[in-house]
Amino acid sequence: MPLDTPETTQSDVTWTASGRLNAQSTTSFQLHITTEGAPQTEAEGDALLQQLVDLLSTRFVGVTGTKGYTAYTTRNMTLSP
Repeated sequence: MPLDTPETTQSDVTWTASGRLNAQSTTSFQLHITTEGAPQTEAEGDALLQQLVDLLSTRFVGVTGTKGYTAYTTRNMTLSP
């Protein structure tokens, strides 16, 4: 059976900010923001994550931001000629 043209889809995008209360503290935080947006809204989400990391860095230590998503490529089977 031949295969259709591959189609790639992407899961929801998740932005994560994490950090600790202070250098000696074991208290930490992690904030996850997940969206079901269109790809054209990713740049806005990236900019907002950067602003959030910058804001949190003034009060907490070790603040980081990450962005994650999963992409899937599928190919459907077609009937043989």
